[in-house]
Order: sequence, then C-alpha cells, then structure tokens
Amino acid sequence: MENVAIEGISNLNVVTNLFSQVGCVEADNCILVTTNRDFVGGSNPGNMLTTNATIAGAKNGGLVGGLVAGAVAGAINTSVQNQVNEFHSTLDARQKIAFDRSTYAGFLINVLSTGIGVIPLRNSGQIVPKVKDLITDVEHFFFINYNELEDKQLKKLPLNFSSMQFAMCFKNTGKLKVYTPWQLPKKHKLIPYQEANFNKLAARF
Repeated sequence: MENVAIEGISNLNVVTNLFSQVGCVEADNCILVTTNRDFVGGSNPGNMLTTNATIAGAKNGGLVGGLVAGAVAGAINTSVQNQVNEFHSTLDARQKIAFDRSTYAGFLINVLSTGIGVIPLRNSGQIVPKVKDLITDVEHFFFINYNELEDKQLKKLPLNFSSMQFAMCFKNTGKLKVYTPWQLPKKHKLIPYQEANFNKLAARF
C-alpha cells in the first residue's frame, strides 16, 4: 500500500481508501488527524516524558503535590520509576506505537462503532510535529477494540482551546494509568474534514 503525505491526508476520499485497504471502514466513518504531544525525535522509542509519568504516578500513587508542580527530569522518585518500568513491560506492539516518542509524530484514526483504527504518521525527521509534515505509515496500522480500554475520553488541554487530548487508557497496564498523548485539533486548515468529524466524535463522548 502506498503511503501519502499531507496532500493525500487532507483528502477524505484518499484516507477513507487507506482505511478500506486495511479493512477498517463502516457505513459511518469518523476519520481524524492527531499529533503526538510527547514526540521528541531521537529519544528512545516507546518512552514517555518523565513529566507525564510523574504526574500520572502522583495522581495514582498518592505522592506529594509538590512533585507534580515541580516535575522535571530527575525528579521522579523510585516508586514512580518502578511503575513506569512496569507500565512499559505490559505494552504490546500496538500499544508501544501508541505511546512512542521518537518515531511517530501523529496518528490518523478512524473511530468506529467497535473500536479505533490507527495509521501511524511520521514527519520526515522534524523535531516538532506539524500536520503539514506528516506522512502515513500504513504498514504499521493497528486496531484497538473498545473492550481493551479501561477508559477513553476527550480531555481539555491546559491553556489550549483549539485542541483536546484524545485520551485512551488501556486495561492491564499496571498501577500507572497513562493516557495516550494524542492532541486532537478541533479543526485544521489543511484537513477539511477535521472540524465536522471532531464534532461528530465529541457528540459520541
């Protein structure tokens, strides 16, 4: 299957055809583009930002609030680091892609009645993930059934009113409850179908 850059990603017929080729379409599709908030090109594949792990660990492990407020590299204590290691050890190949920091700058998703189809998006080596630089990686398509999720929701992002977090928390991933760091624009000038499908998705959640 041939991968496409932004010219193809921006075309609803093209992306619908991509999902059709991997058997991930139904009568009512909801295709959207997300970027990866944790993307740091060149870091270790699959690792989460330490601040993400610290905050999640503090909320779920009863750590002092000051740790959250001052979360910086090296500030994670041993108990949280152990939870981070446990979390990584439970992830399957699909989940590792979902939380990857170095390879995938975004994700093209189709939210269906039974689950979520995901085509990872690379970004030609740029450090900052931007929609205009995204390129599909259809070979690594994967599907997430809703029964695999402990929770899924659209979460508000701090000081960001134009996007929300498409947050999924997988079952059986240890004590550390980490949500996918996918930033979902409510609309985007390069993605004509984004706004309508965002509104469709928001109505379902």
